[in-house]
Amino acid sequence: MDSEGIGDVESALAAFPGLADVAVVEHGAGEAEHCLLAYVAPSGPGLDVAELHAHARKALGHGSMLAAVVVVDEIPATAGVVDVAALPVPDLTGLLPYRAPGTARQEILCDLFAEVLGVVRCGLDNDFFDLAGRSVEAMVLAGRINTALGVRISMADLFRAPTAADIDRRLGAMADASK
Repeated sequence: MDSEGIGDVESALAAFPGLADVAVVEHGAGEAEHCLLAYVAPSGPGLDVAELHAHARKALGHGSMLAAVVVVDEIPATAGVVDVAALPVPDLTGLLPYRAPGTARQEILCDLFAEVLGVVRCGLDNDFFDLAGRSVEAMVLAGRINTALGVRISMADLFRAPTAADIDRRLGAMADASK
C-alpha cells in the first residue's frame, strides 16, 4: 500500500475520540504478508477497544488490509518520524492472507466473526478458534448468525465449520436441502 493509502487509514482511525496518536505501518512477516498494523496511543484512561475496532470496521470496510490494532502507551518517534523498529509486533498466529467476502451473506458472516472476536476484520478463511475464539464466543456467534440471517445453526456447527467460508457453504447446503 502506498503512503497515501496508509495516510487514509491513519486519518480514519485518528477520527476516533480518545486517541492521542496513531501510526499505521506495513507488516510483511510470516503468513500475514502485505497487511497493515495500526498502533494507537490513548489520550487518557478508558479507551474502549471494542468500539475502536467497530469504528475501524465501519470506516475502513472489508477492502482494508488492516490486520490488527495495537494499543501502546505512546508511539515512539525520532525527529518526528515513527520508529517502526521500536513498535511491538503483535502475535498474528492464525491470521491468513485476507480473502474478502464476495456476497452479502459472506459480508455479514465476516462482520459477525470480527465483532464477536473483537478484531478489526475477519476474512473468509480466518479460523474462529485460531483467533482465540472459545466455546462461550462460539455460542454468542451462533446466536448472532441465527438472528442476523434468520437461520438455525448451533455452536457445534461452528466447531465443524470454523471459518466464515465454511459457515457460508453450510448455510448454502441447508438452503439447497430445503428446496
